[in-house]
Amino acid sequence: MLLPARSRRMRFSTTEIEHLVLGTALVTAAGVSFLYDSTSPIFSSIPALILATVLFAMGFILHELAHKYVAQSYGLWAEFRVNTLGVVLTAISIVSPFKFIAPGAVVISGYADRNRMGLTAIAGPIVNIVIAIGLLTTLPILANTRIYYAVAYGAAINAFLALFNLIPFSIFDGRKVYAWNKRYWAVTFVVALLLTLYAYFLLGLF
Repeated sequence: MLLPARSRRMRFSTTEIEHLVLGTALVTAAGVSFLYDSTSPIFSSIPALILATVLFAMGFILHELAHKYVAQSYGLWAEFRVNTLGVVLTAISIVSPFKFIAPGAVVISGYADRNRMGLTAIAGPIVNIVIAIGLLTTLPILANTRIYYAVAYGAAINAFLALFNLIPFSIFDGRKVYAWNKRYWAVTFVVALLLTLYAYFLLGLF
């Protein structure tokens, strides 16, 4: 359904807030689990670990809010909801080397043409790409500091979230973006891939 023009702003229901809290907790835990398989000194610094956790959570929340903001700017009803399968798979990812980080998605109701759906879908990955680039650009001045690895991991997780969500299949954002504009999908996918590889290279993860 379309919303009145005067109501086209960010709105949250109690149910949505509860789902966002659960989704954020799961994604953050799965993100932190990436650190378990590394020899990073991040666990030797509580501030660095806290910063990494905040960056993981921020990447997820801002991704979902970007979808919500764009959809609502078009006058559509949009709220985040977790789903059972996504919650289970993301929870398993916390203790598994194979990561599936998608506990839910922003549900949209109302008429939206392919252009609006494509713009709404691409908004989330673009936010993660911007965050990853911003964090990577700060690394040179953070060399030899305790928070270097926290910021590098934050960049890696955000780049990975963008790449993962741009998979052009099933419920992922990539399917809607690909159907809307294949060129835009290809550019964002390649950028997310390169950022992920670069961040992982800096961390010595491959």
